[in-house]
Amino acid sequence: MFPHRTRHFIKHISTSTTKTTTRASVNWRTQIEQSRLVQKISSILLQRHNWASLLNNLYLSSKLTPSLFLQILHKIQHNPQISLDFFNWTTTHLRFKPDLKSQCHVIQLAVGSGQTQLVKPILDSLVQTHSSTVLSSSLIQACKGRDFQIQSVASSFVLDFYSRKGLILDGLEVYKLIRVYGFVPSISACNVLLDVMCRENEIRLAWCLCGSMFRYGVLPDKFTWSYVSQILCKKGKFEAVLRLLDSGFYNSIMYNLVIDWYSKIGDFEDAFDRLNEMCDGRKLNAGFSTYSSILDGACKYENVEVSDRIMDIMVTKGLLPNCSVSENDTMIQKLCDFGKTYAAEMVFKRACDRKIRLQDDTYGGMLRALSKEGRAKEAIDIYRIILDRGVSVKDSSYYAFANVICKEDQSEEACEMLRDIVKRGYCPGAAELSKFVAWQCSKHNWGEVEELLNAVLEQELLLDSFCCSSLMEHYCSCGMIDKAVVLHNKMEKLKGSLDVETYNVLLIGLFKDEKIEEAVRVFDYMKGLDLVSSKSFTIMISGLCRVKELRKAMKIHDEMLKMRHKPDDATYKRLISGFR
Repeated sequence: MFPHRTRHFIKHISTSTTKTTTRASVNWRTQIEQSRLVQKISSILLQRHNWASLLNNLYLSSKLTPSLFLQILHKIQHNPQISLDFFNWTTTHLRFKPDLKSQCHVIQLAVGSGQTQLVKPILDSLVQTHSSTVLSSSLIQACKGRDFQIQSVASSFVLDFYSRKGLILDGLEVYKLIRVYGFVPSISACNVLLDVMCRENEIRLAWCLCGSMFRYGVLPDKFTWSYVSQILCKKGKFEAVLRLLDSGFYNSIMYNLVIDWYSKIGDFEDAFDRLNEMCDGRKLNAGFSTYSSILDGACKYENVEVSDRIMDIMVTKGLLPNCSVSENDTMIQKLCDFGKTYAAEMVFKRACDRKIRLQDDTYGGMLRALSKEGRAKEAIDIYRIILDRGVSVKDSSYYAFANVICKEDQSEEACEMLRDIVKRGYCPGAAELSKFVAWQCSKHNWGEVEELLNAVLEQELLLDSFCCSSLMEHYCSCGMIDKAVVLHNKMEKLKGSLDVETYNVLLIGLFKDEKIEEAVRVFDYMKGLDLVSSKSFTIMISGLCRVKELRKAMKIHDEMLKMRHKPDDATYKRLISGFR
């Protein structure tokens, strides 16, 4: 009925079938060639010691794809060392760019054979380019079909890796995925995560992790109980730690925590009772940390009897040297390293009273230790001694000192010390310094704020905009426009900014002081930062109209309309009346 159309349709079908057949034939040939190549490469790798030179003759640079690499890896995976050597060879000699899936297969092979050190560089690179969720999921997928133990070990390896890098949230994400896939994370990997949480004072997260571990059957070891005890102490649940000890869960670290706790509250009778129980009853070794806790507490409460008694014990056990002149530095520095600042302070004062010359590092250790313990007043005293005696200490000591002043002391003396140390180039963190300056602003200590902020800006450090905005508003309200201009110039140099309302106050002050060009320049800077409002345009237009700069005022008027910052009708009418 439709002969022409029928012939055309049959011809179209015939052509399509031919093309499909041709493509299938090509794909089939390609697959055969790839299979032969995979077999050839695998055989060379497994049977020949000189495989590298033989593979060079195959010109693999243009042939090797992630898919082909995975097929080869599957053939040789029972020999992990050859697999890793082949991977390294392809990336260095062929400039092969493996995808995430390929690298995860290499990682699981290395971890399964206990060669974790070889793949840490691979993980280092992957952590930079992939989220913990994507990386962990890909590794777990790569382990599919392998022994359950290998799957658990590989996923625990990634948990351990993130934890050792201090990436707590990523570590928790990996832990969650391990549980989702039905694996049990290793206790050692969980302990590493608990350790970093305790050191970073993430107590709530650590406590939640402990609960999850126990619920999902992760069996704790002696190190786990140490972290549990640290968490309990930081949560103020000291009695729970005592119950653990009395229930038979104990180790040296747990006893150290208990003895330290008693010493800090001045309960030396219980401290010595637990020390005896630790050494005599449970045959655990008490080290420098244990005894120095009692010494530190005794010095804190000025209990000479206890301090003399414990020092005699420490000397007898070889934990402290006899009080010879040459050993004062060693003693003080070791006490500082353990955070026993009251004991270190006692030895330091004795040495100073006897006119014993101490090493510069000893002064630095005292400054750093007192600062880290939050003893700002005592740290200031040491800092003054350092300045008076011209002592040279490490940068880390100065930074610790600057940080403790910001956090612990807001006195006039502290402000003076902070300004001095900032001028010397040792600035604390911007966040802590901003809080310090903001507190001074709230107390209207404008002299201190001005000097400190100038010192900070000279070091090319920008603080929270609130600090600069507060000082700027103070300058403008007191008519100190020249100082306001200088402050803004310093901020502009560092690409800093104020809030819009403060900028408006500054513009009003500049017009009031007849600094027209400066007002225009500041306004242009505001526009560049997109920190303009209807009020900003209103101030500029009305100010320029008053000084008969009508052309500039009209230009800004047009910008206002273009940027859709037109004010309400009543304000706009008043504004344009200035052009008459």
